[in-house]
Amino acid sequence: MKDMILEIYALGVCFFTVACFMLLFGLILWDGIELSAPEFTINNYDYECHQSDEAYKECYETHHKYIRQDAPETFPVGQALSSTRIKSYERVIQSERRRALQSLVQKLIILLINALIFLMHWRLAKNARKHNV
Repeated sequence: MKDMILEIYALGVCFFTVACFMLLFGLILWDGIELSAPEFTINNYDYECHQSDEAYKECYETHHKYIRQDAPETFPVGQALSSTRIKSYERVIQSERRRALQSLVQKLIILLINALIFLMHWRLAKNARKHNV
């Protein structure tokens, strides 16, 4: 009887870890998309603000560094504005990739721990079944 309860417990944990595997695989797939196509996964605000010089100006000309009381910077115009917008967009993309990579590593660590828990409990279930029969 005791071995049967142990087997049910171990199989229950295995069932839960399989559900975690499924969820993690979906999240890892999303991180892969973020890494390969960060232009697609950045938030709408950042995307829309970087589509044109006019949109960039509307979004960022009221930024603190341009309106502060002591030594405010002047907002770029012309080619400097285009250059600033492009550099800012590249930083947003780089930040999105970095965040996706961090998230991917975190999920891979969780996946490894999940796999270890699954294997330990699968063996436990098999051993309990041998003793139960």
